[in-house]
Amino acid sequence: MFLVGITGGIATGKTLACDFFKKKKIEIVDADEISRSLQEVGEKGYEEVVKAFGKDVLKPNKELDKAKLRKIIFSDQKKKEKLEAIMHPIIGEKTLEDVAKIKSKWGIYSAPIWGKYDNFNRTLVIDAPKKTQIQRIVKRDHVSEEEAKTIIDKQMSRHDRISFATDFILNDSSIEDFERKLEFYFNFFESQLWMK
Repeated sequence: MFLVGITGGIATGKTLACDFFKKKKIEIVDADEISRSLQEVGEKGYEEVVKAFGKDVLKPNKELDKAKLRKIIFSDQKKKEKLEAIMHPIIGEKTLEDVAKIKSKWGIYSAPIWGKYDNFNRTLVIDAPKKTQIQRIVKRDHVSEEEAKTIIDKQMSRHDRISFATDFILNDSSIEDFERKLEFYFNFFESQLWMK
């Protein structure tokens, strides 16, 4: 299976990129979607998070209060690491299952963070200027600029993320420009299948 890893910081365009490739009939395994599904009421991630952080992170309807949880982990590095230690192993397990089920001629694994042991045929890193990220987060998540900066600063550094790249897109212009860049990489990845 020819597998492309896609990553990028918050509000750089990972979701738009995945939607673009989906329209091209390429199957996506998305770590964010897996994480969300594992944190639904009754799921393993949900149970472990409530055990670790207490019922204060629940809404009245018993769902996880993601906004409250996000504030907790972005204000305390140890709690962020605690959440990652809970979620990463079960996300990894589900990811392997989902990658094995890919039926398209090649596939994509999308995740906000990677480690040195992640292994892909190609790695596409999507980036955007910090100022642009802040504007997008403020507009999308209805948070202050300060909160947006804190979220960005708590993520993997731009330098570390780019160090994983075999391929790179700077998403700093229009959606049309971004899609032109994605089209180039779609054709490039398709061409790689013939060279295997």
